[in-house]
Amino acid sequence: MVDYGWCPKWQLPQGVQARITTVSEPGNLATHVNDNPILVASNRTQLAQELALPQPPKWLAQYHSTKVIEAQQAKLDEPADAIWSAQPQTVCAVLTADCLPILLCSDCGDVVAAIHAGWRGLAQGIVAETLTQLPLPANQFRAFIGPAIGPKHFEVGGDVYHAFEGLGVVDSQSFKPHIKGKWLADLPLLAERVLQKLGIQNVTQSAICTFSDERFFSYRQDPTCGRFASLIWKN
Repeated sequence: MVDYGWCPKWQLPQGVQARITTVSEPGNLATHVNDNPILVASNRTQLAQELALPQPPKWLAQYHSTKVIEAQQAKLDEPADAIWSAQPQTVCAVLTADCLPILLCSDCGDVVAAIHAGWRGLAQGIVAETLTQLPLPANQFRAFIGPAIGPKHFEVGGDVYHAFEGLGVVDSQSFKPHIKGKWLADLPLLAERVLQKLGIQNVTQSAICTFSDERFFSYRQDPTCGRFASLIWKN
């Protein structure tokens, strides 16, 4: 595939492709951040052309929910936070800027999914809801956790800590005590543990922090920033 954006270091079945865009390639892809809609449309067109996508991505209107949609049922800007497909040449995509982009692929390459998981969605069960809707069991999937805010920069309060307490994923690694009443949370680690508890043992992390890596947008660095895309599809 053409060298465009950032290619996840993730072993995929033959015929499955994944790609993550950057600040410069092609730039902001979100329509809800007060960017010029003409520029956003141009960036989306450039993305499809540079990656030779089989179809335009199925863009979602994400809202930190647990709603999952099958790609063939999704309308433009469908309100949802996860999308999946068992059809070839269907591009599943999510937009993020510190939240977790989680990509799923069945070991046989027949089913792919993209999940947008902020801490709320992760704690409330967006991953579990996605796996419930997929036509294959969880143990037949592999997962990739894309660039997101890292544990050195994700300072959280008791609301976040307590949201994860009942999930069996909280310890001194996932939540490191910080200043009084605050923790440094490892969101990618929390996601990995959630995935494994749900049956996906093959989990790969990007180990890229959006807050400190200038290739990616970061909401905590700049609340007016754009969003980058994480995409997966099968040819």
